[in-house]
Amino acid sequence: MVSKLQHHVFYVEDLKRSKDFYMQLFDLQFSALNHPDSSAAMKISKQEMHFFSFGFYHHDICMVKHHKLKMDNHSMLHYSMVVQDKNGFGKIKQQAEAMSIPLREGRMLKSAQMQPDWLAFCFQDPDRHWIEILWKP
Repeated sequence: MVSKLQHHVFYVEDLKRSKDFYMQLFDLQFSALNHPDSSAAMKISKQEMHFFSFGFYHHDICMVKHHKLKMDNHSMLHYSMVVQDKNGFGKIKQQAEAMSIPLREGRMLKSAQMQPDWLAFCFQDPDRHWIEILWKP
């Protein structure tokens, strides 16, 4: 469904909750826990990393739980995903609605409305990160 996202890493409060949310919404594949390249650094800083893939790369998304870090997501934290086609756009929207996720139609930022031919909607994940889904017909 998603055609472009390059290695997005973000902190989450509850790895299981976030893992369930993202896997159900985007059909993500779990690819690794504490990847060998970063395991030593993670152990020293007492962090856990969960890696997920859309199926083309080892990982596209990495969720990090830092057990001493307090989450503060009151600022504008967001990222965008461009979907491959109308079916992918509709599938994500339908899945979000089935999961009772409140949706906001249109682009995340008003300044991005300059591209009227793009279709977009936004929603928040369990940690209040905003996700923008885009498709250009």
